[in-house]
Amino acid sequence: MTVSIAPDAGGAGAPAKVLATASTEGDQLTVTMPPRLYHLVTLRNHLRAWLADLGVAIETARDIVMATDEAVTNAVEHRFRPDRATGEVTLMVEARPGAIVVTVADTGPWQLPAQGHIPDGGFNLPLLRVLADEVHLRHHDGRSVLVAHFPHRG
Repeated sequence: MTVSIAPDAGGAGAPAKVLATASTEGDQLTVTMPPRLYHLVTLRNHLRAWLADLGVAIETARDIVMATDEAVTNAVEHRFRPDRATGEVTLMVEARPGAIVVTVADTGPWQLPAQGHIPDGGFNLPLLRVLADEVHLRHHDGRSVLVAHFPHRG
C-alpha cells in the first residue's frame, strides 16, 4: 500500500503538495520525503503504527522510533542547508528474522567533522550505537547511508 501524505495546502481549492510517500509491502516500510524536519511527526506515526502491526515489543518499538527520528533529523540538519535544501531522504525499515533493520539514505552533501569536534546535535551516532545492536554508516557517490539493526523476537 502506498500513501501520499499531504497536509492542507493553505486555501480552498489550492492543490495539496505531497510531503512524503509511505509504502508498506508486507515486512517492509518505505518513506521518501524532502529534507524538512516537519515531516518527522508523520514519519514517526507511520513507523510506530507499522511496528505495532508487526507485534514489536513496546520498548523495542520506542528505541527504533527514537533512533530513526535521530538518524533522519541528522540527515536533514547536517546534510541539507536551507539555501539549497533539494534532494530527498529515504527511510526503509525491514522486518527480518530476529531483527528490524532501519536504513536511512540521503542525497545531501557530507563531510567528516574536524578531529574531536562534535557539531551541534552531534550525539546522534553515539545514541544510535547504544540503542541498536549494529550501526553502519557509509558515504559514496553523493549519498549517505546509515543502517541500524535492532533485535526483534517476533
